[in-house]
Amino acid sequence: MPDINKVLVFDVWGDYAHFRRGYTTTSPLTYPFPPRTALSGMIAAIIGLPRDSYYNLFSKDNSAIALQIINPIKRIKITQNLIDTKTGFYLWDNKGQRTQIPFEYLKEPKYRIYLWMKENLDDLARLLKEHKSIYTPYLGISECIANFKYIDILEVEPKYTEDEIVEISSIIKNSNDIKIVLEEGKRYGKIKIPGFMDNNRVIQDFLEMIYEEDGKKIKIISGNYYKVIGKNIDVNVILF
Repeated sequence: MPDINKVLVFDVWGDYAHFRRGYTTTSPLTYPFPPRTALSGMIAAIIGLPRDSYYNLFSKDNSAIALQIINPIKRIKITQNLIDTKTGFYLWDNKGQRTQIPFEYLKEPKYRIYLWMKENLDDLARLLKEHKSIYTPYLGISECIANFKYIDILEVEPKYTEDEIVEISSIIKNSNDIKIVLEEGKRYGKIKIPGFMDNNRVIQDFLEMIYEEDGKKIKIISGNYYKVIGKNIDVNVILF
C-alpha cells in the first residue's frame, strides 16, 4: 500500500442498484455493494475518462478505496421482459417474443466512498463540488442512475491495533492480520468481489470482503486500518 495521507470523501446513492455477480446468468443476483471495479468505472465516468483507458489509474499502486454502507442492504426481485434471443437478437427476427427474467436489485442503496488516487483527485473533487459529471454515473447498470455529493477532503493516519478493540465503519478486506469481534444483533456477510482488471478487462484479483448488512460498525481486535480526521467526521476505515 502506498503512503496515503488524505482521502476524498463523497456519497453515492440511487433508487435502485444492480451490481451483477458474473456467475449468475439466468436469474442475475447482485453484490450488496459496488465491487472495486464498478467503483472505478463510476469515478472514471464522473471524470470523463474514455472506456478501457483507466484500469492502470485504479491499480493497487495508484489508488485505494474504502466503502461505508450508509443505508441498510435491501434486496428485491423485479421481473423484466427481455428479448428471447433463441429466435433472434432483434424484434423483427423473433416477431416480438419475450422471455421473463427475475433480476435481484438493491433498493435505496447509499454508500460513502473514501478515495485516494495518485492522479485526477483534484479534478474529481472539483466536479463533485459542482455536482457535475462528464458522463452519467450509474449503480451497476445504466437503468440505475447514481446521484452523488461531495463531503470533504480529509487527512488520514495509518494505524495498527493488536489486542485493543477498534470500531471500523467501512467494509473490511479479509486478510491474515484481521481479527473480527463478532457481536449479537449484527448481520455479518462475507463475499468475494472483483478487485482489479487489466487492459483487456480480465479480472486480475478477487477480494474477500466482510460487511454488516445494516451498515453498523464492525469491531476488530487486530489489523491495519486508517483513522479519518475531520471536523465532523471521526471514523476508522480500511482502504483496499
